[in-house]
Amino acid sequence: MGPNTAFCLVIFGLLGVYCEFLWPGRVLPGICGAAITVTGGYHLWRAVPSGLGLELLALATVFFFLDAFVDTYFIAGAVATAVLAWGFLKLIPGVHGIHPFLAIPWCIAFGAITSFLNWSARRARQNKLL
Repeated sequence: MGPNTAFCLVIFGLLGVYCEFLWPGRVLPGICGAAITVTGGYHLWRAVPSGLGLELLALATVFFFLDAFVDTYFIAGAVATAVLAWGFLKLIPGVHGIHPFLAIPWCIAFGAITSFLNWSARRARQNKLL
């Protein structure tokens, strides 16, 4: 399996896990999403990822968590999305890396969904306190 297919599996798997968070109690999206994410991650790991790519993905995760708990007016989400795309582009070095025409649009879509879900969760927590 190539890095492009593995990248798609990781993104689709994470979206499946998001579906489980949105509709708790349905077991199938969470289990399938986790299995697909692990499969894609395993195949990306077998392609020998670069240290820079892994560090950028970790930094994107930190920015997504910041966006989830601090009201940054979507700035942290936008930065996380850009760093996520850059991280996936740098993850597999050489000519067999993830293609930019695949990574950039999917990272933008994933970042937009994540930022919206973070905003919804923050808003729900604020309404619960009131």
